[in-house]
Amino acid sequence: MERERAEIIHINVTDFAAAVAVCTEPMLARKAFIIAKEGSSRPVVISVSPNARDEGIHVGMPVATAIRMLPSVTIIHPDSSACAKADAALHEIASHYCPTIQSDSGGHLFLDMQGTSRLFGPPVDCAVRIRNRIHERLGMDIAVAVASNKLVAKVGTRAIRPSGIAQVNGGEEAAFLARQEVGLLPGVGPAIGRLLSVAGFSEIGQVANLDDQQALALLGKRAIALRNAARGIDASIVDPRRMDCRRIVKRVDFAEPAHDRDAIRAAVISVAEDAGLAMRQELMACMVIHIVLFWADGATSEGLYRARTPMVLDEEVMRGAWSAMERAMSRRVRIRAFTISLQELSPARREPDLFTPEGPTREERLQQAVDATRRRFGSVALTHAAAVFHA
Repeated sequence: MERERAEIIHINVTDFAAAVAVCTEPMLARKAFIIAKEGSSRPVVISVSPNARDEGIHVGMPVATAIRMLPSVTIIHPDSSACAKADAALHEIASHYCPTIQSDSGGHLFLDMQGTSRLFGPPVDCAVRIRNRIHERLGMDIAVAVASNKLVAKVGTRAIRPSGIAQVNGGEEAAFLARQEVGLLPGVGPAIGRLLSVAGFSEIGQVANLDDQQALALLGKRAIALRNAARGIDASIVDPRRMDCRRIVKRVDFAEPAHDRDAIRAAVISVAEDAGLAMRQELMACMVIHIVLFWADGATSEGLYRARTPMVLDEEVMRGAWSAMERAMSRRVRIRAFTISLQELSPARREPDLFTPEGPTREERLQQAVDATRRRFGSVALTHAAAVFHA
């Protein structure tokens, strides 16, 4: 059910790693610096200080380019321990005002303030107190927004970042979003952003005004969800579980119990593509793929695949899913259905040295093109050849 009152708070620390570095070494506040992993063959900027950002340096830029733009820029190695401590401190401060907190790491928290007004007053007052407390304790100037749901609150902090406070009252979600840049809408990445730009869309309100047919024609399979998001509709809850405890689950029910190995493999590939796309839409990667088989005689079996590095691309997810399936197929009975679960999720941050100075790897560029095509024309428009066996 959609909330009527502004009871969700989103905390957003822009360029979190750089903000943590300033907390650790206050003198850095006066310098232009970047966070980058030294020692890699092609390092890129992981986080950037305000002074460096003012010089045109941005996250994802090759370090060599940043140095050419600003020879005096200071390069700092990422400190994962300090970032983890800062994340914990943010959570601890917020917990004094709210028992239900979703921590997405990297300086992003959602707080569900429902039922706390008698103790702490209106949510916007709590947001001010939390923001002030974070500044006093950690020295961070953060963006905080209060809204009726997570999506609108997130856009709120994006609209005012790097710092400030915003409130979007219930019933005003669509009006607030309509004026914002379309790139602030969650789910609009580089591929969809370019597509919308070509179509002449610059504000979220233009996406919100699309009817079902127009949205599907322009954006494909996930168009309705994106259009509804542009209207401020979001039913997702504040999930207090750790990010690595969340999961993406898809299910396949065969029209007739299946025994043919090619048909089963085609089904696995098809559903793995859908699960992978859903995961990337949330900017996530996974470490574990879990398969549960439902046999025609009522029995069940399971298979698990654990990767050494986070899985992001379709090829990685499909390979892991089939490996898990093979471990689960321990019987000669026909298969009635199966579920695939992507587990141990984390933010999809590729190691910097996997990127070339010109941009993503060939495989990642290919994946972006495939995702854009499937979003625009539907999942069946472009799929793995083996998946055509699966109806």
